[in-house]
Amino acid sequence: MRYEFKKLFASRLMWVMLLLTFGYMVFIPLREVWGAAGELRQEARAYSEALEDAVSEGISGDGLRARADSFISTGTEALMQDSSYTPKYGTTPMGDFLAMLKSSDTLRYVQRSFESDRAELVRGMVIHNASERRKPVPDSYLIRANEKAIGLYNRRVALEPVSTGIREDIRYNCFNFSSWEYVMTALCVLMTVRLFTLEYTSGAFRLVNTSRRTVQSLFRRKYLTAVLTASAVLTVQAVFELVFCAAVFGLGNLTLPLQQLPMFELCPYSLSIAGFYAIKLPLRILAYTAVISVTALVTSAARRPLVSLAVSLPVTECAAAAVKVLYTLLSDSESPRRSLLGIYDTLRILLPQSLTDLRSYLTGFDCFSLFGYPVPRLAGCAAAALLISAVCAAGGYFASGRIRRKA
Repeated sequence: MRYEFKKLFASRLMWVMLLLTFGYMVFIPLREVWGAAGELRQEARAYSEALEDAVSEGISGDGLRARADSFISTGTEALMQDSSYTPKYGTTPMGDFLAMLKSSDTLRYVQRSFESDRAELVRGMVIHNASERRKPVPDSYLIRANEKAIGLYNRRVALEPVSTGIREDIRYNCFNFSSWEYVMTALCVLMTVRLFTLEYTSGAFRLVNTSRRTVQSLFRRKYLTAVLTASAVLTVQAVFELVFCAAVFGLGNLTLPLQQLPMFELCPYSLSIAGFYAIKLPLRILAYTAVISVTALVTSAARRPLVSLAVSLPVTECAAAAVKVLYTLLSDSESPRRSLLGIYDTLRILLPQSLTDLRSYLTGFDCFSLFGYPVPRLAGCAAAALLISAVCAAGGYFASGRIRRKA
């Protein structure tokens, strides 16, 4: 496979695409926090110190909120004019107030609202099941789905009143489901087309096509080269995400449950924050392996770079765009239309690119009916991506084995 890597990176276009991919990977996070990195770090430190003080003093979330309200009622302008006042957490009195306010929200979430919200959710599903069973023709799938969700939400989740950093919404949106995915998809398509059409553009196919075994052995090496290159790029992106988040937003306590982050409050699964990052990387690799497999099948059949690109790029890019466009439409709409929601949920099972937005699968009990049984939508999408990768790779393998020219 060493020669396949040499052939791949002998192209200037591949180096340009790699530089574009890594450059865009850095540009998007910097654009989101440009000029505010120092402020965000100070905000995270102030929040963490205020939370630690509240816990050590045994103050509840409501007590800390009352203290913050009392603090702000004295007037921040007067405090700022008072040269004898030294901010305790932030650099200004308003920074102290915001740190206490954020800490009170965290304490109230951990101490009260998390358990009560999940208990209310379970109570609603129990009532819904009781009502459904009284119907002349009860929906057995709905009953099974509720029962499975009740079992998941009844498990104890040990949250702690500690800091996991701040601004988790911005932290997530910087690196997930962004336009960088389009650049990564284009890189996978271009390098696959480059690998599988090089013999035809150089005329070497007259030699390598003399043996079915030779051609299929080349296919395996080319396919693995493309997958390993994509995996390396995605691994660098994952490491950069962790380092950047730790440096700017304050990323700590990764062993805590994922539900420690309020945006994952209704996640039904036993998953730590570190586990979230751990499964995100292989799922992304699986998504782009499916893109490479589809491109390899198209290229093995077309055998020409322009034809292969003309087919592969629109198919893979439009698949990613379809999910994002529907996500945007549904997010902007106060009352999502059932037709759009149904299409979106179907695409999140069938399109491998949906795996790049892991958050959408973990903010609630998200399942679909498989022969009347509830199956997590994330598992369905991962299985569909595996099936697409296997079928397309096998199709490309056998298509490449056809001897088109004898020596």
